[in-house]
Amino acid sequence: MKVKFTHVALLVNDVDKTADFYIQYCGLKIIARRLDPNTGYRVIWIGEDLKFVIVAFESEKKPIQSITKPLSHLGFSLESKEEVDKVAEVAKEEGILNYGPVYLDPDVGYICEILDPDGNSIEFSFGQKLGSN
Repeated sequence: MKVKFTHVALLVNDVDKTADFYIQYCGLKIIARRLDPNTGYRVIWIGEDLKFVIVAFESEKKPIQSITKPLSHLGFSLESKEEVDKVAEVAKEEGILNYGPVYLDPDVGYICEILDPDGNSIEFSFGQKLGSN
């Protein structure tokens, strides 16, 4: 199984100020902007290219809750839907499956999310533009 680290998702107060900071101090650029159709939050992707980005979710409320958990997470890309299913199956057996697997939309793709030993959310996805070659 080949895993790619594709993004870090952060909760922020202002996506524009966050983008300005990473552009100024890290030399990154804005890769994409979107409005999350499920939450209504402004979202910005910041990076050098689509291989790895910072995904900033804007809200004055912290933490932002999605269906079952905060949106802050580490994101890893897998090579197939079946690999996402396998991760979810093993995580479910170990009692650490947070949610999924589920297809959300063309931007997010097919995902599952598990919890690390400290309760941090780790997303495994197939079908996102992030991390594509």
